Amino acid sequence: MDFFEAQDQARRRTKWLLLWFLLAVIGVVAAVDVLVFFTLGRGEGSEVVTLLLITSAVTAGIILASSGYKSMQLSSGGAVVAKDLGGRLVMPGTTDFEEKKLLNVVEEMAIASGMPVPQVYLMDDEEGINAFAAGTEPSNAVIGVTRGTLQRLSRAELEGVVAHEFSHILNGDMRLNMRLMGLVFGLVVISIIGRGMVEMLRFQSISRRRNKEGGGLVLALFLIGLGLIVIGSMGVFFGRMIQAGVSRQREFLADASAVQFTRNPDGIAGALKKIGGLSFGGKIKSAKASEASHMMFSDAGLFSFGLATHPPLDVRIKAIQENWDGEFAASALPPVAKEHVRKERKQAGPFSFPGVSGLSALEEIGDDRRLKLSTGQKIRAGLMEKWEVPIHDREEAQALIFGLLLAVDREWRDREERYLRKTAGEEATDLALSWQGEVSELHSARKIALIDLVLPILRSLSRQEYERFVGITRWLIASDGKVELFEFMLQRVVERHLMSHFESRGFGRIRFQKLSQLSHEVNVLVSTMSGVGTDDAVTQARSYNTATQNWGLGELGFLPPTSLKEVGVVLDRCEQASPIVQRELLKLCGRAAAVDGVLTSREAELLRSIADAIGCSIPPFVDALEKEEI
Repeated sequence: MDFFEAQDQARRRTKWLLLWFLLAVIGVVAAVDVLVFFTLGRGEGSEVVTLLLITSAVTAGIILASSGYKSMQLSSGGAVVAKDLGGRLVMPGTTDFEEKKLLNVVEEMAIASGMPVPQVYLMDDEEGINAFAAGTEPSNAVIGVTRGTLQRLSRAELEGVVAHEFSHILNGDMRLNMRLMGLVFGLVVISIIGRGMVEMLRFQSISRRRNKEGGGLVLALFLIGLGLIVIGSMGVFFGRMIQAGVSRQREFLADASAVQFTRNPDGIAGALKKIGGLSFGGKIKSAKASEASHMMFSDAGLFSFGLATHPPLDVRIKAIQENWDGEFAASALPPVAKEHVRKERKQAGPFSFPGVSGLSALEEIGDDRRLKLSTGQKIRAGLMEKWEVPIHDREEAQALIFGLLLAVDREWRDREERYLRKTAGEEATDLALSWQGEVSELHSARKIALIDLVLPILRSLSRQEYERFVGITRWLIASDGKVELFEFMLQRVVERHLMSHFESRGFGRIRFQKLSQLSHEVNVLVSTMSGVGTDDAVTQARSYNTATQNWGLGELGFLPPTSLKEVGVVLDRCEQASPIVQRELLKLCGRAAAVDGVLTSREAELLRSIADAIGCSIPPFVDALEKEEI
């Protein structure tokens, strides 16, 4: 599966989703009009028409306003959904073995897929085996799992479930599901209003039964309340139909992608078998489960009106293992004092992160065959103990970023040190100076991986801490009057993902459906990529010519070096391209970077800046971790 094509399909489905929602709204409005006509529709024809017009406007307004409110609430990111479902944020420094295992699996997946590490939420009160991915974009995505998932699944099975959810993030399903959740809420609100009217009026209707003046109106309103409950149920039915129509086929794609990701079909198949072997399966008890049922890994055990949001378990398992014998697997709670065997961490220096292996890898950008959990596992396992600290500690994480930005020049660094001591404090400054010594000689590919790993703990900052942190990083970048490529990359990566979390960045609008619509911008980026890896004019020309051969944009010509400010403007426009156009853009830049088979620090920085600016992930292009090291 190609994730860029999957994202494009998901965006196209949004148009159908809006059409289905509009038809559902019309159906509910018509039903409410009929109800009001038979209960209150007495009087002259013009009065009845006016009443029905007002009823239609009010009903449609309530549905649309409720959907808009819910969508605005969800724009804050996946944490809103996780908390609604009773999830608890799993902190990176947790001492619980099972929780640490879950965090390690998520981190390995994120490293292998080249995206920021999502926050992880645990639903402690849910005994069923289930999970979900929620968020408007990878920057504010979360992975949620039930306690039953941790207790009953092996590591391989847990990897299969988490890989399934990562597939939803990468192929655009998560964003579509969040939009769907906001729209469906508006249809459910009618039923909520009906229940409120019934609860409020049922006692009044009894007490006023003999009151001829008010009793008739109260009774009519009481009947309208009952009718709204029924109509609301019809709205729930429409919502369930939309959920089923959107999610069922996508579940098959996510299962297939999880198998490709983990290279282990037994993992996800084993998880599905254990769900089938439990009497309560993947049931979610939370009252908000119906709103998020289409996001779950498996059916949440809800009444579905015959429109299940997930394919049957046996069909999903058969699609993964054709020779399955049809027997589900039993599972049991782990022993109370289970002894865990911990493997010793390999103390062989900083983590391995080899370079680009060749053009063939870059030609497969977006293909799920490039995603290998084993790559993330090896990189994650290669971390020395000292590198674990900033991943799990808020203060160390901030100090690490400050250390990455400190100047090499002694005069400038002394000035930056004085500023840090004034704004961040003595201890933070000492930590930043210490980290600068540790990371200054690292290849940028390693630095980028570290940045991705510390992003989750940075999302746990308070609002004021976040504003102070961003203010300090901006000052450090601007302190010497110029912006280096690494600083440009770090600022775009960190601020994009933290702004999405703290400032509820909305959906980007697609304006460009063809690469030719961005010919100038593409030429600027390819020319820049061809020039950052070397100062040799012959090599630059060879990189540019290799990248632009048969690119379909005509003879535009190699451009002289441009400013990073202009590159930033170009990237902002490229963010508005369709996923298919973005894939072609990344391929062209990747070809320019990989001509000599070596990924330099500056090439890694620019390639990541481009990918991050347009909302794409780039997995490590590695063939053999043990053979070479940058």
